[in-house]
Amino acid sequence: MSAPRLASTLPSGPAYTVVLICHVAAVLVGIVAVVASGVAAARVLAARGGPLSSSVRTYFAPGVNWAGRVLYLVPVFGVALVELSHGVYPLSATWVLCGIGLWVSAMILAEGALWPAERRVQRALAATGTSEQILLDTARACRTVCLSAIGVLALLLTAMTVMLAKP
Repeated sequence: MSAPRLASTLPSGPAYTVVLICHVAAVLVGIVAVVASGVAAARVLAARGGPLSSSVRTYFAPGVNWAGRVLYLVPVFGVALVELSHGVYPLSATWVLCGIGLWVSAMILAEGALWPAERRVQRALAATGTSEQILLDTARACRTVCLSAIGVLALLLTAMTVMLAKP
């Protein structure tokens, strides 16, 4: 008696593949946005009252961080993958629920700390004044952006590990 072939039990098909690519792309875009936010905030802190680069000022231009909000598509595509798996990956699977829990935790941290701190940095950089005044006004917000970006990144990477390992 031979062992069953693993490949025959895995979900497949063009729809599944397209949704999987969208799911992974949403995670990657969100992670890049979170990392970019933390790096830009760290560059503001590193300026220590000196001139800020135009790229940092551009990054913190007033407006919504839409790249970061792409993270809201992750569970949409994830649930679609569960449905397209036709029961191979049930929504009640521990690894699916763990991934969802980690994603929810990441989004609570992003909505509660990261993105509000980004908006405070945006307002401060948009205000007129010297770089020294801007740094003083934004130092706390920049530290919050840096620390919360690390936290969101850690949660998302842990969720990715769980999704890939499917323990």
